[in-house]
Amino acid sequence: MTRIAATFAVLTGVALAASAGTSASRAQEVVLKALTFAPANAVDIGLVGFMRYVEKVNAAGKGVVKIEHVGGPEAVSIRSQVPAVSKGVADWVVTFTAHAALVPQVETVGISEISPQEERKVGFIAAMDDYHRQIGITVIGRTATDSGFFVFSKQPIDKLEDFKGLKIRSHAGYDPFFKALGSVTVHMDIKEIYPGLERGVVQAAPYPLFVSHLGLHEIVKYVVADEFWTSHTTLSYMNRKKWESLSENAKKILMDQQIAFEGEMSALAAVRSKKEKEILKSKGMQFVPLPPGDAAKFLKISLDSKWADLKGKISAADYEKLSKMIRR
Repeated sequence: MTRIAATFAVLTGVALAASAGTSASRAQEVVLKALTFAPANAVDIGLVGFMRYVEKVNAAGKGVVKIEHVGGPEAVSIRSQVPAVSKGVADWVVTFTAHAALVPQVETVGISEISPQEERKVGFIAAMDDYHRQIGITVIGRTATDSGFFVFSKQPIDKLEDFKGLKIRSHAGYDPFFKALGSVTVHMDIKEIYPGLERGVVQAAPYPLFVSHLGLHEIVKYVVADEFWTSHTTLSYMNRKKWESLSENAKKILMDQQIAFEGEMSALAAVRSKKEKEILKSKGMQFVPLPPGDAAKFLKISLDSKWADLKGKISAADYEKLSKMIRR
């Protein structure tokens, strides 16, 4: 038994023991075991959105289908979660683009310039589903939108020139953007961000706005007020065989609730973002805006550098198709 399977078996055993008293009338209810990129108490809008979706599914699907959150990275590492679902060790995962090495086209989800509803209409979500078919996964849809990435820094960044020579936390997905800005990229996992900033390994780190649970305010006092990759990157994915095994009623409940929730995502992001900014400001963080001209260049570079990088990762046909779908 692999480490992933062993860990998940323990979690599943606990869940089964807790549900042993389920009544006979609900014996046919399908329970989908879900993993997430962040722990259940995280304030990230992608996880908050998913938990709201879970509530809706579990209410509408009572007796038919239920989603049960069984753990985050403390149970299965982020980079092992998609493989776990691909192999059927888990049924569901909410994650960002950590599996881009397996499905490089997924890197476009963060640079979409259209709404979730438009993405479905033009076939973008269907395209993502096709790309994930090769690893045995079905794409359910986004868990968040209109909530991008910010740069948290130990020193104020108030112009684009300040990025030159800046040591910044990164990974393969961020590299094209920060290198285009002239920064020095240092690869580190999410769990390494706090100690990396604290020890001066890096002076800045990108992350979605929702960092109050990470305690970054203790070591970082400045935030670039201009966000990038505003469409967000978290989606829900299911094991394809498990999806295909569901009744048509169960599938309809899952997709109806997903599509309905996509209409609420933008408003949820606005409320949660406002609240998070208030929390961070109360903890001493300062949001420093770039000059208007620099802000426009900052956003343009974030998109152009990503598309340029994708040219070397996906086919020309996929590049043209996806670009036409989600670029304004």
